[in-house]
Amino acid sequence: MEESPRRWSDQTDQVLRAAGWQPGRAVSTSQYEQLLSERGGFTIHPAARSFLAEFGGLEVQERGPGITALKVDFQINPALAEWDDEIFDVLSEEAGAYLYPVGMAGRRNMYIGMADDGRVFLGMDNAHGFAETGDRALEKLVEGLR
Repeated sequence: MEESPRRWSDQTDQVLRAAGWQPGRAVSTSQYEQLLSERGGFTIHPAARSFLAEFGGLEVQERGPGITALKVDFQINPALAEWDDEIFDVLSEEAGAYLYPVGMAGRRNMYIGMADDGRVFLGMDNAHGFAETGDRALEKLVEGLR
């Protein structure tokens, strides 16, 4: 019988579990959606809703040397961008896709935004393509990967 592909590394699994994640975790996104709609005019898309339903509210404080980059702390909390719709307008334009805020990283120096196809971008002044999926973005943040 063929083994199913692993979702992410053992290290990522351990760090996310320590932060409160577990398989099948589901949290309501309605507070995020309402707050960001009212204060920033953001409209959530299915990719961001699915990601936030599983990972919303997680916070990882680990920092230091990683595999190919520094590990940075991060929070999966879109409310951190509630007043920053103009920043996300610029980031979305640079990314060539509408980005919905899903959190912040690097001592709140970088927003984490997700496109409707699931791609993840980091940035504050410029949007940088970071990962093709939310899972891969989490793994790269946890392990310190470019």
